Amino acid sequence: MKTWICLGLLAALALSLLPGSGVPAVDAQGTRLVLAFYYGWYNGGTWADGRLIDRPAEPYDSGDRGAMARQIGQAQSAGIDAFVMSWYGPDNAINTAIFESLLDQAASQGFFIAADVDLGSAEFNATPEATLNTLRYLIANLIHRPAYLRYEGKPVIFFWNQGRFTAQQWTDIRAQVDPNHDTIWIAEGDALQYLGVFDGLCLYNIAWSRNPTATAANWAQNVARRNAYWVATAMPGWDDSRMGRGDAAFITARQDGAFFRNTFNAAAASNPHMLIITSWNEYFENSYIEPSQVYGTFYLDLARELIAAYKAGGAPPTAPAGGAVPGPQTSAGLVAIPITSTLNVRQAPSPDAARVAQVTLNNRYPLLARNADGSWWLIDYGGGQGWIAAQYARYEGGDINALPVQ
Repeated sequence: MKTWICLGLLAALALSLLPGSGVPAVDAQGTRLVLAFYYGWYNGGTWADGRLIDRPAEPYDSGDRGAMARQIGQAQSAGIDAFVMSWYGPDNAINTAIFESLLDQAASQGFFIAADVDLGSAEFNATPEATLNTLRYLIANLIHRPAYLRYEGKPVIFFWNQGRFTAQQWTDIRAQVDPNHDTIWIAEGDALQYLGVFDGLCLYNIAWSRNPTATAANWAQNVARRNAYWVATAMPGWDDSRMGRGDAAFITARQDGAFFRNTFNAAAASNPHMLIITSWNEYFENSYIEPSQVYGTFYLDLARELIAAYKAGGAPPTAPAGGAVPGPQTSAGLVAIPITSTLNVRQAPSPDAARVAQVTLNNRYPLLARNADGSWWLIDYGGGQGWIAAQYARYEGGDINALPVQ
């Protein structure tokens, strides 16, 4: 869950590996690198939350080194190479202590960890200055740890909700902390406009897609046009219906493993630089594959099967070269830009039509057509085409009347 979950006070965590210890960093890259999003915000009280549908087979406190060792061992047994942990930065001492302990534990087990810098909280990384402080701490103190994830020799940093800041603000931040792109920055979501200052893209959630193969292929192509890294997503399912999100909530059934198999194979077929599973242990949104009370080891075992086949399939693409290129546009030169945080994409130009996707604030989508009165626009949302209500978006790049009417 990409919102702050209050943690009880955890015991201070002893750190065994310190920055500057002289231990050389190891590159995790193999023939096919598989990651999983990981969350370190659980304690004993969390598992009593009435919103949970399922719980781990062995409930744990995220600060427990024994639990970390068990989780890493389970992930390794399935062929997962690294966890990407949601991290709020040094201003959150508990979250940072857990992240650093996870790095230490991973080093002792030959595993890897990367940061997913979380900008979704009202309290942490809320300003460019606070985020700059977070990145300075990460780059100075953590990315040189032996277990920090590297790809083609560079530490990899993921970001959640980078849309909190403009591309220009990110350009200013990166110029101060990593002007030469000595690390790899992966943006989240349908955020093509950020490529250039960011080095790659990952769709955290693809559970909305009715055609995961087309979604992965389309987004791989979108990212390739910008000479960027493509991190493809696989998911076992999704259910955030208990989280109070109103119309934004939805359920994608697990289908006894069929959805996970479909999304994993779709991700693999898109020839990604890295493949990531959403998620290892996100119980509030029900996207976990960690052994649980309801599913046992079913999804871990399925991950083992899928990953083994994927890793037997050959080498991933090489590093991208060159800079970003302009985004896709229609012949009319128009793009639609949502002006609300999330905007439903519908199968037809009607509020009663089935929702096929959601698009997000300030991102840009090629405009393809309009209905007769201009109240609905047809867009390319990356995984297909659908209609958005014009009142919740603006357009740029040309004459709206030049669009064909459908």
